[in-house]
Amino acid sequence: MQAWPRRGHLGKTKYVHTYFGVGGLLEILELCAGYGGLGMAVAPLVGGRIAYVAESAPGPSAVLAERYPDAPNLGDIREIDWTQLVGKVDVITAGFPCQDISIAGSRVGIRGSRSGVWVNVLDGVRALRPRYVFLENVSNLRTRGLEVVLRDLAQIGYSARWICVRATAAQAPHLRDRWFCIATPEDTDGEPRI
Repeated sequence: MQAWPRRGHLGKTKYVHTYFGVGGLLEILELCAGYGGLGMAVAPLVGGRIAYVAESAPGPSAVLAERYPDAPNLGDIREIDWTQLVGKVDVITAGFPCQDISIAGSRVGIRGSRSGVWVNVLDGVRALRPRYVFLENVSNLRTRGLEVVLRDLAQIGYSARWICVRATAAQAPHLRDRWFCIATPEDTDGEPRI
């Protein structure tokens, strides 16, 4: 459980795809999907496809249905029956709610009513044991829940590496920092090398 040594660009897509590509498409479950940005970014990196999404808000759900017509929407993450997905998911992505963590939100931290959905993400990781877990949140997670996320992942046998990246590193016209994490099961040699 460590941070990458610096903020910034994560490297060329070709390198990452070469590292993660393991033959055949990896099946991705996008939790707390929103409009699907995290899964859209991860899929080409790992050589995967969005196989399932979980989003309960009507607007984003409509966009996801259009974007991924073959990917069932499992709805509210708090109501997913993980046993139905065992053996079907290689990668989990989750941009779990930031409202309780963000400086623009309530600032109560990861145990808040919205950001507390983290425990449901963790339930999915525990049940499905994916090869890779990609997480995203506001950079404020470092002071309002990072130790919880890293401890929880370690307790279920996952090693995690994280980094904060400023939006300008991806040529976005604002300074917002985002927190990203890659976690892999400790019983594999899948150590992220980004």
